[in-house]
Parts: sequence; structure tokens; C-alpha cells
Amino acid sequence: MDKTEQLIKVINFWQESALRNNLFKRNLVEKINLKDKEVIDILGARRVGKSSVLKLIIKELKNNNWLYINFEDPFFVKNRNSSIIEELTETYKNHFNSSLHYLFFDEIQNIKNWESVIRKFRDGTDYKIFITGSSSKMLSGELATLLSGRHFSYKLLPFSFKEYLEFKNILFEKQKDFVLNKEKIIKFFNNYLNIGGFPEIVITENKELLKQYFNDVVEKDIIARHNIKDREVLEKMAFFLLSNSAKIISIASLKKAYDISYQKTVNYLKYFKESFIIFDIPKFSYSLKEQQKSQKKIYSLDTGLSNNVAFKFSEDRGRVLENCVFLELKRKESDIYYFKNNVSEVDFVVKKSNGYVDLIQVVWDLNEDNKNRELNGFKEALKKIKKVENLIILTNDQDGELQLGKRKIQFKPVYKWLLSF
Repeated sequence: MDKTEQLIKVINFWQESALRNNLFKRNLVEKINLKDKEVIDILGARRVGKSSVLKLIIKELKNNNWLYINFEDPFFVKNRNSSIIEELTETYKNHFNSSLHYLFFDEIQNIKNWESVIRKFRDGTDYKIFITGSSSKMLSGELATLLSGRHFSYKLLPFSFKEYLEFKNILFEKQKDFVLNKEKIIKFFNNYLNIGGFPEIVITENKELLKQYFNDVVEKDIIARHNIKDREVLEKMAFFLLSNSAKIISIASLKKAYDISYQKTVNYLKYFKESFIIFDIPKFSYSLKEQQKSQKKIYSLDTGLSNNVAFKFSEDRGRVLENCVFLELKRKESDIYYFKNNVSEVDFVVKKSNGYVDLIQVVWDLNEDNKNRELNGFKEALKKIKKVENLIILTNDQDGELQLGKRKIQFKPVYKWLLSF
């Protein structure tokens, strides 16, 4: 089989794949502008549904002048040079449809120097280009320079709780539904916390797949990409971070625990973040230098991933709940910090567009044993942070208000907050 025949075979396979109807509805699709010339890039971890987003966009086009290719295809293991992108487009135009207008390239980071071809297409053709990738590094360095002002970037996370319910065909649109269906909502929410929001896991509830997802990220996105020799240490650190989600982590303690160099510790953390397996947030400070120097608070990509791959994360229900809240704030692209001094801590300081911040504490059950701790966190933060709008305590299943001096504290169940956020 010559090269052209191989390309035709690959194109045929992925064109047919894009037309399959078993798609996961994703709310991100509604945000994407199909008319602008700029390149659209969608970044996120493996298996979060990036391919479904592209296929949903294709479905909306209602025409056939598009090319869809997933560069995870084995054909591209030996055909990774950037010229293959141009060969694919020319082959499609010559053998399928000469009026090609839309390009959809999935997991494009598998092609070497792909940035230059995308820039060339962006500036020299009428193609509307959509790309996905499973590495946040795609938007740093050369790509940021090449596509500066020429692309819109979107991040995709596992299903939100609202998307999870929509997928299950369960919608609660009115306030009365919270009362009438409270037990049902809590049952689904607890399941969501346990299995997480990866689309395939929501469908099958096969939690064993999460271990394979973890192994794929470690093997393909970290070890292979960065030529890591010490797999054992890398995996142990990943397990540790997933197990300690919603905790403040120091580089010094990781370095000591795994007996590796400071630079290797920093690199491993960077690789985990680039592959989206973990996120971090800095300590709140009005000093940018202090923010950058502060120890970071770590969060997992998915509560299901931590519950079923890491060690005993699910036993600390408060941290599972906090991780869930973090992911929703991340979906909303909030500017997030934590507050901490020698006395107290506030889980989230969330900057708002009006210049104010919301202070959010997350606790499974607000009771007499922990009430003072949560309130003291607010008291200390209010001394240091100038413009605070809302004080919020999110719990598993409590509603109401508290008074803190002249300030009012709202507290509500996380599931309500997620559905009304």
C-alpha cells in the first residue's frame, strides 16, 4: 500500500468515527464561537471528552466540508513530522471534497513541530481550525508566540455535577425540586463524588478503568514525553499527590520523602500539572513575589481518580468535598487562592470581576467541634483582605445563615451550590 492509499484509509476511518452518534453532551460547546477566524484549542487530560466536543461541533456544521483526524492513530507513530498535516489536507481535497473549510485535529501534540503548520494554515488559508491536546505545555513557549492573538483557548475538565445529572437525564430546574427530590439528589451526588466525572466512567461505573487512565497519563504524557528513567519514584509521587489532594504541599518535603534532587522534584510536579493530573493554587497575598514563593495547595483532576487510584483519599470526606468545589471553581475559570496565617486558614479566596473576593470554607458537617475553626478562618482573613463580598460555608447537607459580627455567613450543601452556581 503506497502512502496516498494509507492516508485515504486513515482519513476514511476518522471521518466515519466523527459521525457516530454516541456523543457526550458537553456544555463547553455552547461557549465556542464557530465563526471567528482564530484557531480554537481545547486542552484537557486524556478521556475527559475533548474528542466528543469536536464531534459535537462537527454535528452542528450540517455539511461535509470538514476533515477530522485523531493523531493517536498508530499510523502517526512513524509519521510524526509536521508535513503529514499538509499531506492529509491535500489528500482529503483531492480524493474526498475539494471545498475543505474546517480542520479538526485531535491530540495534535503527537506531531512534531505542528505549531508551524497551524500558523501557516491560519495565516495563509481560509481554514477554520480546531485542535485538542492533553498537555498544558501546548500554550507555552513557541505556540504562545506563534499564535499570539490568533487563538481562543478552552480548558475541559471531567463532567460537572450538572453535566453528570444531564447525562443521567435528571434535571432539577426549580427550587422546589431540591425539596421534593432531596434524597435522590444526595444519592446521585454521593455517587458522583465516588466515581468522579470522566464520561466513560459515568456511563459504565467501571472504576477499574480509572487505573488505566492514570497509567496512560503517566506512561504517554509524562514518561515517554520527558524520557523519565525512574518510573517508580514518579508513580509514588503521583500516588502521594492524589492521596493528599486539598492539602498544602512543600517541595522540600517531597524532595526529602523521595530522596531526589530539588530540580527533579520541581520537574516532576511540573509534568503532573502539564498533564492535568493535578492542579495547584497559591497562598493569597497582595505581593506577587510572596504568592510565587508560597507553598501551593494541591488538587486532583477528578475525585473518582483520587478515590480509586490513590490511598484512602475517600476516607476524608471533607477533602473530597473540597476537591469537588475546587474543580467547579476551575470550570468557571475563577482566580483562586487559599488564605493561611499562623492562626487559621480559609480554603478558597475567589477573586471576582468587581474587585472583591468571596471567602469559602468547605466542611462535611458544620458542628460544635469545628465551628470555631471555620469562623476563625474568616475572622483572620477579614483582617488581611480589604474587599470581601461574601462569606460562604459549603457542607454536605446543611442550609442556613450565621452571624459573624456585622457580617452574614451563608452556608449551603455543595450539591445546591453546584446546581445554582
